[in-house]
Amino acid sequence: MRNNFRPFRLSGAAVHRLTIATIAACAIAPANMGYAAGGGEIVVADPSKHFDAKGKEPSKFTIELQDGLRKTLPFDDQRDFDEAKRGFIAAPDYKQIMAEAGNVAWDIGSYEWLLEEGQTFDTIHPSLQRQAILNMAYGLYEVVPDKIYQVRGYDLANISFIKSDTGWIVFDPLTAKETAKAALDFINEKLGERPVVAVVYSHSHGDHFGGVRGVVDEADVKSGKVKVIAPVGFMQHAVSENVYAGNAMTRRMFYQYGVLLPRSPYGHVDQSIGKNTAAGNLGLIPPNVIIKDDYEDLTVDGVRMEFMNTPGTEAPAEMNT
Repeated sequence: MRNNFRPFRLSGAAVHRLTIATIAACAIAPANMGYAAGGGEIVVADPSKHFDAKGKEPSKFTIELQDGLRKTLPFDDQRDFDEAKRGFIAAPDYKQIMAEAGNVAWDIGSYEWLLEEGQTFDTIHPSLQRQAILNMAYGLYEVVPDKIYQVRGYDLANISFIKSDTGWIVFDPLTAKETAKAALDFINEKLGERPVVAVVYSHSHGDHFGGVRGVVDEADVKSGKVKVIAPVGFMQHAVSENVYAGNAMTRRMFYQYGVLLPRSPYGHVDQSIGKNTAAGNLGLIPPNVIIKDDYEDLTVDGVRMEFMNTPGTEAPAEMNT
């Protein structure tokens, strides 16, 4: 059900200003929370033992259950692992990405204990362990030859790059400015430097727009040089979810994913839909192109895109392309 609650009415310009100012403030204020959620030494623990002195090993009942799952679930089917490797071009020579504030924004290396061959962890559900290993994909991948690419393993979401006539069209620029910039720098390093001509926000969740300032300059968006494309209702719901309900949503994430726990078989393992959320500079540039109709076509720099609004699916403002 779509949330139509409006505590008070704001003009479009006021919504834009409130969103930018408040999301920026939220990214700075809970610094200790963001730091723990996104990376750094305070969340790393020895994977061979429990991180807490009062922590316990799995009971014999838990171990029996885990063993039963390993025998009954189709773990011999390796197709997902083969597909996860498909199109791989290169991985960067770094595992950490630093935030402008000086903390670690991203640290894929803190999960490398998952890659020990033949290792099983009785503290982790076997399906989650399998998914967590799949989510260790890290680097640049080709999805459609010479046309669509992704940089994976830099944030909770993947960032996609469509090669247009003269530049890149970026889909979903991650959570943080720093990880999005690192992804753009890496694809330009490997495939040749191209300017970003457009950005597409698929929906109103922060991990799909928060890193936009790492790939484009707001002045270029305001001038119309760069298009930022979003579904109808995007700004309203970005404010509703990330500002009005921001504290509650953040607390929910901490409990839902355990992101404040140390990264170990006894703590934070994965978020299933992705590895973790980057703890960098979250921001927003308001879109200058809104997809209002159920179906719309738009050609940007030689690339024809068909948009379909799908509100109330994963997010209240969302579209497929």
